[in-house]
Parts: sequence; C-alpha cells; structure tokens
Amino acid sequence: MRILPRVLFSVVPIAAATLMAVPVSGAQDRSQGRSMVISRGGIVAAESPLAAQAGARILERGGNAVDAAIATNAMMGVVEPMMNGIGGDLFAIVYDAKANKLYGLNASGWAPKGLTIEYLQKQGIRSMPQQGVNAITVPGAVDGWQKLADKFGRKKLAEDLAPAIRTAQGRVPGSGMDGRVLGG
Repeated sequence: MRILPRVLFSVVPIAAATLMAVPVSGAQDRSQGRSMVISRGGIVAAESPLAAQAGARILERGGNAVDAAIATNAMMGVVEPMMNGIGGDLFAIVYDAKANKLYGLNASGWAPKGLTIEYLQKQGIRSMPQQGVNAITVPGAVDGWQKLADKFGRKKLAEDLAPAIRTAQGRVPGSGMDGRVLGG
C-alpha cells in the first residue's frame, strides 16, 4: 500500500481544515461529515466542497499534499471567512516519507514590533494581557503557507493560492456575497 503523494499533511488554523492524501481504493466511508473530493492524486476533505475541490485540483495538476493543503486552507478563508483565513495563525505537522522525518511549523503570529516589555511596563501592565489591543498578534498564516511551499511544495505559493484568488474575485456560491467582489 502506497500513500499518494509522499507527504502526509495536516493543517490546523483557527478553524480546522484538514487534508490527508490517502490511497484511492474501492469503497468510500460516507459516515464522515466533511465534503470529500477524490482525484487520481488523493482525497481532500474540508468543511466546504469548494475548498476540497481546490485542493484536489492542485493534486491533479502535479502538486503534493502540502500544496493541496495550502490551496484548501486558502479557499476556506474565502468561502468561510468567519472561521478561517489569512488573518489567522497556522500550525502544521508534515511527515516526509522519503526522509522518514516529522517537521513541525508554528506559524502563530508575532507580537507587533513596538509591543515590547518596556512599552507594556510604561502602560502599567505587569503581565501579558489576554484581551484588548495589546493581546493582538500579527497573523501568521500567510508566512506559514510560504514556508511550507518553499520547503515541501512542488508548486509556487502563487499557484497554490490561485483557486482561492479566482473565487474571491467572482461569485462565491453559498457565501451570501451575491456576486460582490471582495475588496471592490
């Protein structure tokens, strides 16, 4: 039994969008609740059928599981922005079967440059705030996608993000956007 492609990948952003490339065989388990899209390169499961389809298309076009996970996660940010997206953080575990090695990525956001211990002390704050403006971090998802694409992907990040960008520029079925263009 061979796992296609050779990398297993799981992405856990603010809202989980998970991709696993699994062997494509006969029977399918339909008891799971996520939308599943099957391609010759593997299976992609996500909360949204559009997100699963974006990942499966990347697999069909020669991408690997990391590329598909990035595409799936980016599309989730478009079709379910309240749950996921470029304004969040990303944590990943990647297994490289060739090297028989696990890699972990913590792409949680950094503190803003000016948010120093000295700044907080001048504000009378003695421990890290859990709410308010001083608790906000710089989102890390996009930096995490770039790092994953550079180290493990077969595609450039722009190719992985292209399906989400195309969807964001047009109609987003089921999103309530009614054909409005994001950012326009």
